This record gives sequence, structure tokens and C-alpha cells, in this order.
Amino acid sequence: MKKLLVAILPLFFLACSSKGVQPTARSADRSEVSETMSPVAESAFQESSGTLNLAFDAKGNWLKITTRGSASLADNGRAEMESALMIATMRAKHTFAEFLNSDVKSAKTLNRLSKSYAKNFQTAENPEVPSSDDSEAMPTEGESGRRSEQSRQAQRMAETLRERIHVHSAAIIKGGYVSYQAIEDGRAIVELTIARESIGAAKQISRQMSGAFK
Repeated sequence: MKKLLVAILPLFFLACSSKGVQPTARSADRSEVSETMSPVAESAFQESSGTLNLAFDAKGNWLKITTRGSASLADNGRAEMESALMIATMRAKHTFAEFLNSDVKSAKTLNRLSKSYAKNFQTAENPEVPSSDDSEAMPTEGESGRRSEQSRQAQRMAETLRERIHVHSAAIIKGGYVSYQAIEDGRAIVELTIARESIGAAKQISRQMSGAFK
């Protein structure tokens, strides 16, 4: 796993340095409209170096991945602040790499995504039907069959989402950018975001640069 992290982090560092490739205002507007029209679910994952949040839709498409890293400050000097921000950035990158290299493939992640899908999408579609965790009464045969089918659907969508993240991991890494950084309560905070719009922008810039060197 260390070899994978060593390979990924330099690429991600290059993508995120100087705030990396950020989506244009027009792309952000489309994203806001899309998220307003379609329900969005979020799942949080606690990694060894920070927290990762994953947003996805009802069709099993990931929409945005956000990681946050932090580092303490020994003093308020400029050099110390810059050093703490760099450490916080590296921790946020490590969190993402850890998730992408191992956790995204785990049964624990699949189970969490499946539960998040069921809670956010299936419950919303059938609010009058209590979930199996909330209902004390024995379900009827029809309710039992419906719940079994919903469980299978949630599992399939979770597998689809996980596979799409895994297959497009290289593009996801290159599309990362620093979306927030600050000094708060004696700690440096850095947030990295990978969105579908930023990946599109990264590909466009890559094509433009390739053409410029021909």
C-alpha cells in the first residue's frame, strides 16, 4: 500500500498545487442546478489522517469527494503558518489516497454506501413505509418482498458507485483542487475537493497543453 501512496501523492500534489484546476463559474452553476433538481446523498469516512465526504446521486454517480486535513501551530509566525498549511494539505491528500487505495474496495465501505442510498433515496420514495430498523410490527409478505428488493437495489447501486470511483481513480486524482484553507483556533485547515466539473476542466486544459507542444 505504501508504494501505491507514494505513486499517487506526487500526482495529486501536482494537481492540487496552487489550488489546482477549479471548475469555472458556469460549470458550478450547472452543478448547483443539477443538485437542486436531483436528490443527493452523502457518506462520511474516517481515515487515519482525516475525514472524507462522498456525495452521490440515485443513479450511482459520484458527484463530489471532499477531504480535510489539519495541523497544529507552534506559533503565529509566517513560516510556521506556511509549514502547518503544507502539512494539513499533505494529510488531506493522504486521506484521499488511503480511501482510494484500500477503503473504497472494502465490504465496510460497500455496506455504508448501501445504507446511505437506502436512507436517502428509498425512504424518500416511500416515506409512509417504515424501515426495518424502525418498525416493531411484523412485516406482511408483500412488505417483506419489497424490502428485500430495495435492499438488493441499494446493494447494486453501492457496487456501481464503488466501481465507478475505482475505474476513474486516475482522472479523479488529477481533478483535485484546494477549495478551502485557513488558520482556525491555532490549527491550519485545508480542504481538498474533487468534483465532476473539475475533472472536465482538467481534461480540457490537458488537451490544450498537449496541442501547444505539438
